[in-house]
Formats: sequence, structure tokens, C-alpha cells
Amino acid sequence: MASAVVNALSMAVGKAAGNSSVSSVTKIANALQSRTLMSALGAGAWLMAKPLGLLVLLANLYLFWVHLIRHNRVKAIKKKYGYTKDPRSYQDMTMDIAQEVEKNLAEWDMPWLFELGWLFNFLATATVPVLSAAIIKSGHFTNPDPMIAQQRQEDTVILMSSMMAHPLRSRSSSLVLARINEHHNYHGPLINSDTVLYLIWLFGWGPVQMLEKFGWRKLQPFERHAMWIFWRELALRLGCKYVPETLDEMISWKDAYIKQEARPHADNKVFADAMKDMFLYKVPVFARGFAFQCILALVDDDVATAVCWDGLKEDYHQTLRYWIFRLLRLRAFVHRHLTLPRRYPYVRTTYSKNELGLYNFEATTYSTSPFYVKATLRSRWGLGALINRIRGFAVPGPMYFSDGVAWESMGARRNNMVKQREAETKVVAQAKTLENAGYGFRAKVNFQPEPLVKGLSLGYGDRVNAYPAA
Repeated sequence: MASAVVNALSMAVGKAAGNSSVSSVTKIANALQSRTLMSALGAGAWLMAKPLGLLVLLANLYLFWVHLIRHNRVKAIKKKYGYTKDPRSYQDMTMDIAQEVEKNLAEWDMPWLFELGWLFNFLATATVPVLSAAIIKSGHFTNPDPMIAQQRQEDTVILMSSMMAHPLRSRSSSLVLARINEHHNYHGPLINSDTVLYLIWLFGWGPVQMLEKFGWRKLQPFERHAMWIFWRELALRLGCKYVPETLDEMISWKDAYIKQEARPHADNKVFADAMKDMFLYKVPVFARGFAFQCILALVDDDVATAVCWDGLKEDYHQTLRYWIFRLLRLRAFVHRHLTLPRRYPYVRTTYSKNELGLYNFEATTYSTSPFYVKATLRSRWGLGALINRIRGFAVPGPMYFSDGVAWESMGARRNNMVKQREAETKVVAQAKTLENAGYGFRAKVNFQPEPLVKGLSLGYGDRVNAYPAA
């Protein structure tokens, strides 16, 4: 096989560089096959005077190498577990395997698009007035005080990224989920379990939709299944009182929820504008209008309508969408055919435990202010910090909790220290429960008692903390 490939490449290079070079390239091929380095160098001495032939040979060898190994990681998973296109081959996939598959997509094969998928679906959370109203009433994410709003936004991005990145039932994962649950529990009368399930659908399936549309390869059936059962389990651990058993059931439920609950509302715009300001915070002022048009180009039209942004579209919106889509598909082509696989994984949450036993985080993709970033000479006075100072942005310091933060204290804080400590104690206690609980366990969260979408089946998971059976 290798001999045939090298001979074919030799002929191709000969045609590109001239017939007189065929014999020299063939000599190199034969030398490579016999693994005699000196012979290869001798045969290539004349060819070195013909740079075009050498470049064509190297380019073809590189493209062949890309073609040979580009799919190695997904192929290895399929071979390891015997997965095929037949659903029966992966229907009994374990949660550990599901997270392995999710990790390959999010950290190795297509990390940038994966993150873009859930972040853009973050905007779609503002399409439901009941959720937007709850966010506004909680007084943090949309607060006019930038210190309050930006800390809450940073907490949200860190917690969401960490929720996906840590192995389920690990200490870190359990603390993250318990922290989210405690926040939902505090605002329980404002929140319905069905709304949280819809958020989980958006965050879980947003990356799938983005990868299917703009990824350098289509997802395998077992990968779609892995994403579903991973997020189905997360829904239980986030206390959803009803979680569909199958993906088809989830899609039907989601369509019914959107039809019933998603519609334009002024509260949606307040919530969406807060997210827009977060995304565009560090974009130069002169470019923010165009950057916002790029966001509009990527957002589905029904989302733009629900958040009252459809009136902001300019005449060139459709043309801009066309060219952005073209660029993303060109990017997919380049990644598939011209780039080698990643050598190192993308790290979704970069943090370290400091001498105080707290965690310092690196700035996230869309950080506004440097919350929880350790104050060092470089972070305060390095080149990046100097640029931030010149542009009027903050650098790490005590007012941004540069000493670090514990998982249980991250997020919206209580009004006084006594209540804050009580909340942190509850987080630690529930984290211990989640860490020890088996799969299928449903956490207890003080959501509204009745579902928004009626006519539910029993669904997935334990009946404890579920809606009463119809």
C-alpha cells in the first residue's frame, strides 16, 4: 500500500515538475522504501535544484497524512466500543462513555464550534418571557450596576462550562450542580422545572446543531446519542421534575413548550441586551455595530423576533448571513482537508487552587471584568494588562476577588453573611448527596409544583422529586 502511494506521488510530482524529474523522484521513493537515508539524500540532490517538484512532493505527503489521521479519534472510539450505525450497538451506552464522547467533541475535534453553539443558544434562553422576568426579578444578571451584572455573567459562564467539563459524580461536578440548584431553589417560586428543562435542551443541543451545520465532519449517530443521555442525566441532577426518556420525546416536548411559552416580550429584550453587552464588551466602540450585525446573522430569525431584535436588522443582514455561513463552511473545509488533528485538548475551564484553598480562574472567552483572576505582576502589568488599562478595562485586584473563590460561594450572593453561609452549607450538603448518588437520581429543588406542558409521560429517572403521576 505504502509503495503504491509513494509511486503515485512520484508520477504526480514528475508531471508537475517536468518529465526529467520523474526518475529522480522515483529514486527518492525507492530510497525511502528501503529506508536508506544516504541513498535518499543522494537521489534528491538534483531535485533540490528543482524546488517546485520538492514542494509538490511535500505538499502531497502532508495532504495524504492529514487524510490518513484526521478521523483517528472518532474512529478509535467506535472501534473501542464496537459502535456502528445500528442503534442497537450503542443503545446501552454508559454515562462514562457518553462523557468520553462529549469530551472528544468539545475538547479535541471541534472545540471552538462546540463552545460557540452553546453560547449562541444562550441568547435563545431570552425567548421565554417567564424566564426573562425571573432573571430580571433576581436582580443580578441585568443589574444596572456593572460590578453586580458582570460578576453574575462571569459566574454563569464559568458554572455552565464547568458543568459540562467535569466528570459527573466527581466532587467538582457535584459542587457546581449543587451551587446552581441552590440558586434555583432560592428563586423557586419564580421558576418552573419545565423552563429549566428547556434551558438544558438549549445548552445541550446547541453544540450539536452548530457542529452539524458548520463542523468539518457530520456527527456519528452514537455521538448524538451520547450528547442526549449526558444532558438527560444533567437534567435530573439539576432537579427537573420531568425528563423525557428518549430524544424523540424530548424534541416533541420542546416543540410543545416553545409553542406555548416562547413569544416576543419587553422583558426578553432586557435579558437579551444584557447578554449582547457581555459579548460585545471588549469589542472597540467603532466596530460594535458591525459585530452586533454578525450576531444577528447567526441568530435564528425566530429568536431575533422573540427578543425584539428583528427591527434592528439592516438591509444587508441576509447578505451578511450568506457570507458568514460561507466563511464558516470554508473553515470546515480547511480543517477537514488541510489541518492536522489537535495535539493537545482545549481546556474548557482553566483554574487552580491557591494557598488559601480557593480557586483562581483564567479569563473566559467572553470575560468582561477579571473576576477571580489571580493578581500577579503579569496579569496586572504585562502587555495584555497594559492594553486593557489603556482601553479603560479592569485588571485583577481585590475588588474582583483576586484571592479566589470557592465553588459553593460562586454566583449571586445573599444579602448578609449569615444567609450566605447557610446557602454555602446547603450547597456542600447537596454536593455530597450528588457525589454518592447513582445515575437516575433526581435532585430536590423547590420549583413550582405544576408543569407548564401538560400530558406528560412518566419520563426518565427515579420518581422521587418528580411530578406526581397523572
